[in-house]
Amino acid sequence: MILGLIVPWYAYINHVTTTIAHDRFEIPSVIYARALELYSNRKLSAAALNFELDLLGYQPVNGSPGIGQYHQQANHYEIHTKGFHFSDGQDHATRIKLTLNNNRITTISPNLARLEPKVIGRFYNQDFENRRPIVLNEIPDSMVMGLQAVEDRDFKHHHGVSWSGIARAAVKNLMAGGIVQGGSTLTQQLVKNKLHYSEQTLLRKLHELLAATLLETKLSKQEILALYFNEIYWGQNGRIAIHGVVEAAQFYFAKNVQQLNIAEQATLIGLIKGPSWYNPYKHPKRALTRRNVVLNSWLETGVIDDTTHQTAKNTPLKLSQSRQIKGDYDNYIDVVKRQIRARFSSAELKQKGLRIFTHLDPYIQYRTSQTAQKTDQWLSDQVETAIVVSHSQSGGLLALTGSKSPQSHFNRALLAKRQIGSLIKPFIYLAALETVPGFDLNTELHDGPISIKTPQGPWQPKNWDNKGLGIITARQALVQSRNQATVDLGVKIGLDNLLKFLNKLGLNIRHNAHPALFLGALELTPFEVQHLFSLFASRGNTSQINAIISVTDQDNRTLSRAVQPRKQNINIAHIDAINTALNAITTTGTAHRLTTTFHLPKPLFGKTGTTNNGRDSWFSGFNQDYLMTVWIGRDDNKPTPYTGSNGALILWANLFKNL
Repeated sequence: MILGLIVPWYAYINHVTTTIAHDRFEIPSVIYARALELYSNRKLSAAALNFELDLLGYQPVNGSPGIGQYHQQANHYEIHTKGFHFSDGQDHATRIKLTLNNNRITTISPNLARLEPKVIGRFYNQDFENRRPIVLNEIPDSMVMGLQAVEDRDFKHHHGVSWSGIARAAVKNLMAGGIVQGGSTLTQQLVKNKLHYSEQTLLRKLHELLAATLLETKLSKQEILALYFNEIYWGQNGRIAIHGVVEAAQFYFAKNVQQLNIAEQATLIGLIKGPSWYNPYKHPKRALTRRNVVLNSWLETGVIDDTTHQTAKNTPLKLSQSRQIKGDYDNYIDVVKRQIRARFSSAELKQKGLRIFTHLDPYIQYRTSQTAQKTDQWLSDQVETAIVVSHSQSGGLLALTGSKSPQSHFNRALLAKRQIGSLIKPFIYLAALETVPGFDLNTELHDGPISIKTPQGPWQPKNWDNKGLGIITARQALVQSRNQATVDLGVKIGLDNLLKFLNKLGLNIRHNAHPALFLGALELTPFEVQHLFSLFASRGNTSQINAIISVTDQDNRTLSRAVQPRKQNINIAHIDAINTALNAITTTGTAHRLTTTFHLPKPLFGKTGTTNNGRDSWFSGFNQDYLMTVWIGRDDNKPTPYTGSNGALILWANLFKNL
């Protein structure tokens, strides 16, 4: 009977350990911001550079910087990078010297350098475990030997279970009248973690002992150590569990494992005993005491010498302060998810450890979020906002904010379809240039009462000032955003022809559209508006906003690059003609406050948009660097006191000024 129980039990544990030995980690795919490239004459402010360095966990020092440190004296910087394995090759840690003047890099050595990109998110499995495997020979020897010195000094000699260690722990616990020491080997700890044992019963302890013994027959000591370093739990970042030494080094010190100094290595090894109890962010004194206990153990066992021991004990914790705040990049990642799931399955994203490089600029994202959060200060606490920022020429998505509140779960930039009002007008005039023979912006239009028959009765649009200017040029009508003149032009184009043209630009509009379409009776999200205006910002080079630059696998092989949009077949002279009018709008038209009140540097281009009773306030504008779209409105679609020029434009101007 006993044999009948033991045989299946042994078979079960044997199967479990075989599974552990052949297990492959599910590795979440990592989403990166763009890497900050540094070269002569690049536009870069000291505020932006310092923000990036702090975000990446670089520590300011007074003397010559070590890896992951920088020294700043006035406008001179010396930065010791950490290195990074980019898709185009390995960047090794290097020293960069540069000088900033008038928000530009004026001198730099070497001529071209880049900082590693910031991790902005991941695709987690259902357990929300964060892990990136590492091979044992990439972990410092002192850390490998130090782990054994603290957790399992008999590791090299036992076969999974240290009976002498168990006996020693039993004696100490008996003398103390409680559990003060465990007798578990590294192999037992590994089994316990793999099997998710959270409580100890006699049966589970027997499971653990047999499993540890069997595992040592299937894996070498080196393989067990490697598995341990990649499996062990090192703490919690919100709901995300930090597993493995790679993520622990990044989370606590913003460093690669190979770059950890002795004090940092000892801090991490000390944390294994109790990641919550010794959490250095919450309990720095406990963590420091525990680290020094580890250092004493390393001195005692010869892992380090006396000089190294003293230096490490006198070193403060120096934790990374760059921990990501929840919500910093969530809205942007929504776009990444949309654009990548057409190319990769959910399983691939959660298990294969892909590396997704994006256009996100952390400093611009920070400024964008800050601008949105000041909506109540500049306007009203009754309205919400959404802001989208991209590169004018390439269409790369630099930043996106879907709310004025970091706690909001509704991404208005992607999900809020709102009427766009006068934002449609540049496209009406572009359609006329493309489709109406002999039309140009000097063509005369009638800005006065007009009536169009519809199934619902006559439609009689009004101007925003309830006045008519009579005969005016198309340029004046666009610059001054005249409704009646625009409808006059819309009739000349024809509703069907306009629909065909707008669909050509990527808008899917039903063919039973009302003539109010001439004045923007069309619902789009701020992100869709950004797509449209990229046609003007890029002078026809792109009409697609891309978040993703490229995707690589764990071996840095490129799997996918940004989809290159097909160029629109539109006469560039016509685009330039519209841009001339968009420029005039920012100097003498409805957006003149940009240059007359805010004194923003010229040239600027843009268009205001307002819907009935101020339900939607828009401004989409650009210069040679940035295209930005801002929307203001109420979630319940009730009226507001804002037009495009006294609502969205205020946020746009303040954001642009900070960039």
